[in-house]
Formats: sequence, C-alpha cells, structure tokens
Amino acid sequence: MKFRFVDRITSWQPHERITGLKAVSFEEYSLKEAFGDEPRMPEMLLLESMLQLGNWLILLSTDFKRMGMIIRIQDVQFHNSLRPGEVVRMEVKMVNQNDNGFELTGEGRVDGQLVISGTGCLGAAIPIDDYFNPDDLRVLYSEIHRPEPQAT
Repeated sequence: MKFRFVDRITSWQPHERITGLKAVSFEEYSLKEAFGDEPRMPEMLLLESMLQLGNWLILLSTDFKRMGMIIRIQDVQFHNSLRPGEVVRMEVKMVNQNDNGFELTGEGRVDGQLVISGTGCLGAAIPIDDYFNPDDLRVLYSEIHRPEPQAT
C-alpha cells in the first residue's frame, strides 16, 4: 500500500524549491482522536508530507531518475496542530547538493500561521527505478501538479 501525503504541487524550480498543499482528511486526524486527543493530524504524518514534497523536488530536478533516502534530520519543530478540513501550504528548499546527496529545509503554514519547520534534512540520492516505476510517478505528477494562478 502506498500513502500519498502531497495533494497538490503548486510550483517548483529545479534544484531550488517546491511548494505544495496537503489537506487534512478525516482518516488522518481520526488517528489522534482514537487515543483520546482532540481531532488533529498526527505530527509524524505532517512531517511525512514535508519529506514527500522534498522528494518530489529531487524527482523533478533529476527528470525522475533519482529520489532521496533520508539519512538525518537536524531539527523539526511543530508549532501548531492541523485540524480537520485545514490545508497546510508547504515549501521545501534545496540548500545544498552534490552527486551523492542533498540538504533540504522547509516549512508549512495554515492561513499564514507556521505549523511545522525543519532544517538540515540530509539525504542520499539513489536511483528511482530501484524502488518505483518512473512512468507511474510521471502519471501521478500529472495528476497532482496544478499551478496556482499568478498574481497580477
């Protein structure tokens, strides 16, 4: 079973940055509610959303030839909870890269309020076809890439 935690890619620049959206659905927030907490998306699923968006940046920047295998995350902070029906706007930036790997930083906001931030995500660049069919990922990208209109 594959879990997809990026609902929409809104923009990207090769080897620089990517932006995307994740909507909180009933299935995700109910995981916290089952343990007696108020309804919210579990923090680790929010982190997974950010990591998947970063991986899209690697995939797109290498024309679906490489993906990232996380080695270390220096710092992640959860500033607020995501509630049912909310949409987090995420941005991930590539701050360093070479043939062997990359370093990413990112943040996510709901209505302008910071909910997650992270720095020092180091990953190894590995061949994508060891794990996924690149053609399947191209199809998925065509389904979730919906740029936002440019402000005039």
